[in-house]
Amino acid sequence: MVLFWKVRYWDRCVRDLKDRCLWLETKSLDPVTRAAVELASESKNDRDILKYRHLFLEEHENVTRPDFQDADRFKGVSLHEYFEDETCKVVTLRELGPLLTGNPDTLLAPSGAKKHDIEYMLADRKPICLGDFTLDPDEVRLLAYFSREIQELSASSFIYDGPGKLTKSGNDWKLRTAVTPEEIGAFVTTFRRLYMDKEPANFQKAVALFVKILGDRPYGKWVGGMGEEYEEHLASVPRLPPSTASRTFTTKRLLDVYIYTQYAHQPDERRERQFADCLAEVHGNKALLGWLFLSELFGCSLNMLNAGRQIEHWFSHYCREHKVSPAVLNTLGEDHSGLGTNEKEHERQKRLFREQAERIAADFWERAGRPHGGPEPFFAKASEELARMLKK
Repeated sequence: MVLFWKVRYWDRCVRDLKDRCLWLETKSLDPVTRAAVELASESKNDRDILKYRHLFLEEHENVTRPDFQDADRFKGVSLHEYFEDETCKVVTLRELGPLLTGNPDTLLAPSGAKKHDIEYMLADRKPICLGDFTLDPDEVRLLAYFSREIQELSASSFIYDGPGKLTKSGNDWKLRTAVTPEEIGAFVTTFRRLYMDKEPANFQKAVALFVKILGDRPYGKWVGGMGEEYEEHLASVPRLPPSTASRTFTTKRLLDVYIYTQYAHQPDERRERQFADCLAEVHGNKALLGWLFLSELFGCSLNMLNAGRQIEHWFSHYCREHKVSPAVLNTLGEDHSGLGTNEKEHERQKRLFREQAERIAADFWERAGRPHGGPEPFFAKASEELARMLKK
């Protein structure tokens, strides 16, 4: 594998940002290091590759780019908002602001930072004394159920693997995901308990309570800002890939039509019409509309989790400080650790077939005089003959 990495760096000699091109041919490394580097390059956490920054060579007169003909694979490395100086030392955003402007008070905010993020960065964040707060039973109940849902949402495979990818070949769009329809359905069930207005411990009720409890403290104001960002997201129009249809439906309408027609309820005529209207705006392309739904579901869930984890963290500390044990019902999975541990029937059938095919392969190997390589070379023939026999 050949890895390419273009790094932005601050050159103190000319006081400007420049680019340096880095290359790493992994076959030049020892086997263990090579395996570690290649795994890091595939990691969901792009920062993992930083541990091997010293192995990359900068392209200049004495270091030329590797020969791609000899490489089995080429991959680019990209780290969001990563900067170095001319000596290859990491430069943080806090350090880069004064370097760019010459003003030591300059604060360079991360791209995408909202007003509440910047206010929190600049705030005087004093420690929060949990003894200053007292929650009534209804407030404890609300935050306890909210925390339960946030923990379940956080542990879902949909959050870990993401909404999938939309690809296009000619005029044909195709949606592919790592998560199964069953996993998506389970995720929507949890999401809905935080999303629906009538749920007693939904996201916005928890945010409003948290803001009321913490008042003007920076922590509470930031969570309140995240709640506003979530509402703005619901009211926004979903983003489509370039060169696709324009649309007018909001993210909330898109979430509602899927939840009310395919997950939480059997659809009524009104919801069917709304779904048809959304589909018409993308020229009847179900793959495109499905990808939009999963993408917006994922985005709204991240809004919930960014604020919700802070609320859940604060509440867990509050309960320990005040020795509170909320009386809430656990989910089925929390009460029964054995759920999902039994072998699925299709897996059992595959295992039994494999075991019998291995037994036949061993018999073929014995009859052939035990040649070098063991029974493994006979496994394919054994599987074919067993499958043929089962079809009779």
